[in-house]
Amino acid sequence: MKFQPSKDKTTVVSYVTKNLRQAILNGTFKKGERLIQEDWANTLNVSRMPIREALAQLQTEGLVKLVPHKGAIVTPITKEDIEEIYHLRSYLEGKAVEKSLPFLTAEDKQELKATVEKMEALQLSDETNDSYIALNESFHKLLRKGCPWPRLTKAVENLGISPIAPSLLADYYAETQKEHRFIYEAAVRNDPAELRAAVEYHLLRTKNNLISYMASLESAEDHSSK
Repeated sequence: MKFQPSKDKTTVVSYVTKNLRQAILNGTFKKGERLIQEDWANTLNVSRMPIREALAQLQTEGLVKLVPHKGAIVTPITKEDIEEIYHLRSYLEGKAVEKSLPFLTAEDKQELKATVEKMEALQLSDETNDSYIALNESFHKLLRKGCPWPRLTKAVENLGISPIAPSLLADYYAETQKEHRFIYEAAVRNDPAELRAAVEYHLLRTKNNLISYMASLESAEDHSSK
């Protein structure tokens, strides 16, 4: 398959990370395939140092696994992975926040508000991905804080989902922040059923957006290879 590097080069590392991530998500690489640093350094016209830094970031996103003596092994997330994880998480996390809400304090709700406001003020980019991921994780964790069912909380945490760069879904960012605001407002109103519904909707919409994004990458790759 042909690969067309992005023209939107900001820093060398973010440029390399963006293009390697895209190559993994659009199907250029298959599961278990080795990502050869030298080849991609030549393809992207960069040294091996930014390739190594990009691979470290992609490992945190769950898209590669760095194996001693073998290098970077591709571990792509598939549409089926996303369908399974987000459907399960929407149900389990929805229940967890519903059970948690009666135990959240006024201070917890103030912290939720502050976190929402920080996410709303954040200008999303490759450089702010880590900050957003941390804020988003903190928001969801705080919502579950009061859940009296430890097995349920553990199940949600074990499911997880690769923190694929939020900038992939930049087109949906404004809508995502509206959903976070709705979730916070449901918590302030002390309505467990509304909070559960808001969290379930938010997670399922994120699932659909991720799948749509991956489909658009695959379509673009198919056209470029013809």
